[in-house]
Amino acid sequence: MKNCYSLLQNCNQTREKYLLSCHLLAADFLVLAVFPSIVTLHHVLLNLDVVMNLTRSSLKNPASVIVILALVMVFGLLSIFKLPIQLTPDIEQPQITIFSGWRQAAPEEIESVIIEPLENAVKNTPGALEVDTVINRGNGFISLTFAIGTDMQQAMLDVLTNLNQAPPLPLDALDPVVSAGGGFGGGGGTAAATLLVTPLEAGEQGLSFDMAQYQKQIDEIIEPRLSQIQGVSRVDLASERDRELRVTFDPHKAAALGISINQIRQTLRASQDTSSGLANVGRRQYTVRFTGQYDLQDMLQMRVGYSNDRPIYLGDIATVKETFSDRLGMSGRNGQPAYYIRISRVNDANTVALLDDINLAIKELNAGPLSEAGLSIELSFDASVHIRNALLLVKSNLGLGVLLSCIILWLFFRGFKTTMVIAATIPVSLMVAFLALNIFDRSINVISLAGLAFAVGLVLDAAIIVQENIARLKSEGFENGKAALKGATQVAGALFASTATSVAIFLPILFMAGIEGQLFSDLALTLSIAVIASLVSALTIIPIANRYMPDRKAKQDPYQAYWHKLTNFIMKLTNSRAKQTGWIVGLLGSSLLVTFTMLPKTDFMPQAPTDGFFFSLVTPPGGNINYMEEELLKRVKARLMPHYTGEKQPGIKDFNFYLFGTNAGGFIYSADPQRVEELMKVTREEILVDLPDTQVFLFRGSMIQVSNGGDGRNIDIEITGPNMDDLISGAKTALSAVKEAIPQATAQPQPRLDMAEPELRLHPNDRRITQSGLSRQDVSQAIQAFTGGLFVNEYFNGNDRMNVILRASSWDSPEALKSLPIVTPDAGIQTVGELAHVERTVGPSQLRRVNGRRTVSVVVTPPADMSLEQAQQILSTQVIPKVKAVLPETAGVILSGNAQKMNSAIQEMAINFVLALFILFLLMSALFKSAKDSLLVLMVMPLAAAGGVIALYILNLFTFQSLDLLTMIGFIILLGLVVNNAILLVDQTRIAEATGLPRQDAVRQAVLLRARPVYLSTLTSLFGMLPLTLVPGVGAEIYRGLATVIVGGMAISALFTLILMPSLLQLGKGKYSRPEQNSERKPSLNLVSNQ
Repeated sequence: MKNCYSLLQNCNQTREKYLLSCHLLAADFLVLAVFPSIVTLHHVLLNLDVVMNLTRSSLKNPASVIVILALVMVFGLLSIFKLPIQLTPDIEQPQITIFSGWRQAAPEEIESVIIEPLENAVKNTPGALEVDTVINRGNGFISLTFAIGTDMQQAMLDVLTNLNQAPPLPLDALDPVVSAGGGFGGGGGTAAATLLVTPLEAGEQGLSFDMAQYQKQIDEIIEPRLSQIQGVSRVDLASERDRELRVTFDPHKAAALGISINQIRQTLRASQDTSSGLANVGRRQYTVRFTGQYDLQDMLQMRVGYSNDRPIYLGDIATVKETFSDRLGMSGRNGQPAYYIRISRVNDANTVALLDDINLAIKELNAGPLSEAGLSIELSFDASVHIRNALLLVKSNLGLGVLLSCIILWLFFRGFKTTMVIAATIPVSLMVAFLALNIFDRSINVISLAGLAFAVGLVLDAAIIVQENIARLKSEGFENGKAALKGATQVAGALFASTATSVAIFLPILFMAGIEGQLFSDLALTLSIAVIASLVSALTIIPIANRYMPDRKAKQDPYQAYWHKLTNFIMKLTNSRAKQTGWIVGLLGSSLLVTFTMLPKTDFMPQAPTDGFFFSLVTPPGGNINYMEEELLKRVKARLMPHYTGEKQPGIKDFNFYLFGTNAGGFIYSADPQRVEELMKVTREEILVDLPDTQVFLFRGSMIQVSNGGDGRNIDIEITGPNMDDLISGAKTALSAVKEAIPQATAQPQPRLDMAEPELRLHPNDRRITQSGLSRQDVSQAIQAFTGGLFVNEYFNGNDRMNVILRASSWDSPEALKSLPIVTPDAGIQTVGELAHVERTVGPSQLRRVNGRRTVSVVVTPPADMSLEQAQQILSTQVIPKVKAVLPETAGVILSGNAQKMNSAIQEMAINFVLALFILFLLMSALFKSAKDSLLVLMVMPLAAAGGVIALYILNLFTFQSLDLLTMIGFIILLGLVVNNAILLVDQTRIAEATGLPRQDAVRQAVLLRARPVYLSTLTSLFGMLPLTLVPGVGAEIYRGLATVIVGGMAISALFTLILMPSLLQLGKGKYSRPEQNSERKPSLNLVSNQ
């Protein structure tokens, strides 16, 4: 505010010189109060001596300018090598994940005993937007989502503090593990790479080969080497299985000897070292320890009880073995079993350099210790290849754009030196942009490079205008030095105006919140910095070059006659009030009509497919891992191998697969990136067919991944309520309704709906239990020992700490379980069937909760040629009503996930669009000192919007392109670009009127003088961006829609602005028509520059 008052005081002191009116001061004050960052620019405009001094100082000290230029280039180049390289900016919603496990526990027990208490403890964490929980057999994950910009260090402290207040968990449950980052893998961090360790020879075991036998080599060799790589934040051994000390007893032999399970458990629990404190003996102090823990080889000699006065030892009824926990899943690579490793990177890591270092570590490991151990490690997918190809494409498009822009410059100027001088602003501006990216801790990615490619044509505008004006003054007889100084300062005001409008448009983008803000900020930063740098270059480098290195070979404008003919044609088209009104109404009306009728449907993120696809197999519940391997994976492997070996086409480069519970799937990489869709069809129709009772889902991979949202193409139908039966009924209705409404869509329930996970549910017989002298807990512990194993305590062997698990020898039927004996204090030996009723039933294999309520989701992926908005409209009108009809009042259904994110993003984009318009209007009102002129300039925006829409429509004739968030931002960018031509015409008209020309003659002069720079700057911009629109390749889909909107908008705007603006400017009568009235006329931007 102090700057505002200082500015107002300055304005009052120079009132006579600048003739500022009261309403202008009010408008200026409002602009500066809302956006203080414009204060400095406005000071420069009101004190144009600064501009004069900048150009004059440059002309007097060319050596200093050259030195500064060299420093900028050097530091810019250094920034290029220092900046991290990624595919896209980090698109992440801040999250904290809490993991806890309870071995062998069913999802419902984990929900009630572990998850619900933990949720209650953390649900009120400050800043938490959503609490999303997934519960599997044996574990559960709680994911807390926070608003972007949240202080995550404080959030982590808040979560840890709240967890400390949660009630204690069961003795054998895992303490909650808290990690920063999203996803239900609990890894946290930002995923950088996945690796697979495979045996060199799996032998006859094939897929059944147990990779756990190599756990020691992976722990001692691979994990330490990968953790040493710079930029790695965490190495997760996803296939790791816990080591355990398993005591396997014979329940029948134990019962025959009268040994109860509790006796065995207590004996094992007593086997542990204890510290007895300190003892002072004479002059010494001793630590007293009781080493009660048995060595592994001595444990069988532990006495567990007596039978007929004969001691019974553990070895009489049990065996002891150090082993791994039961195998619940597996992973593989190209038909071989594999050990899965996930690497997370730190947020500012250079992804490409990190992957290069990982590849180097892989070579070292494979050539050395892994080869000796009979192992091999490789990247599941080397993302650096895609990143390099995508960045190479953008770089080539940038270079091609520079070349095309230079060709356009030469065609207009026909002088090599002049062309090179103007083109020199391109590398200068780009180096300044790279320097800014480094200063603001950004990265080199497809978005930031696309911003630089867009800037290629834009940064030439100021240089072209300055060069044109200097050349005109030279032709009027000014010598080189005076022409350079006057030529630059004459147009400085108009250039500042156009630069200010372009930069002001980006302010709302830079301050966007949410994922869209993360995605767009690099684009806004590079464009705005490059445009500002181009202005400074135009006011310094161009005048110096024209004074000290004039291009004497430059020819006169070869198109001079054309500009006169064009001017006469335009003035003839607009020489009457009826024609003017007709053009205004026709152009603006048709523009609005085209915009609202041809605008494509909206999408969330661009589609950027990779050269591979996911497949997911949902099998009947209850199948164990051995059955899944034999009946499913081996069959799929046999069908994939001919495509992998090249016997069949299309070929497969690599394929990964996984198996966990009753879910299986994987990823297939096509040998030919152009045949991915063909390979998907073959996989769907020939490979993944005739699989017993198996549902098959295929999804194309995407280079753009959104936190917990995949590639941004999914819509979640979220059904919440207390009763699982109601939720399942609603989800089944949703599935059938989706299939009917969008036949080509993929709909997958999460979790699965069959609720048919086989269960043996034991109901206690309290009367028999009491008569036997037992408690429910005693019977429960016995049943645990008979099934998954009873946790006893922990055992430390000097290197590893492992659980001691008491487990009965295996049984093969429910009847065998019922016949297992239990030794009781008061009733001798009782069987399980006598103490509990065994019921065969079913239960859930997975549960999901959102904000404390049970939830079932139906994840809908629309077909590739359908936008997210279209799919959302269909789901809202044809699916949601049917679901609501079958749900009770206690349940509800909403569309969430990416649909919700898209709606929020569009709402913020709309607000920012209006805000950008408002900023533009106020800023131009201040710069023009006229609200009327500002409104005239804004009239070109419907033309630009219509041009962008028409370009998208034409693009959709050849390939599908929806209105995704990146494409939407193109319309906001257009606001700041297309007004530049209108500013030149309005400004030149006011200059001519100020000299006494009648309105019509003033407009004619403006068109004649500004037509050449308008078309020159537009053509250089268009040809600079055209490669981004037309050249296909890896990652081109990310920015293609954005480039198309800008190219189409600028082309249509440039084509019709020279008709619309003269029509608007000629409305009404010129206020001053005689030279003697010049002193009464408000000075324009350029007139101010001349003073």
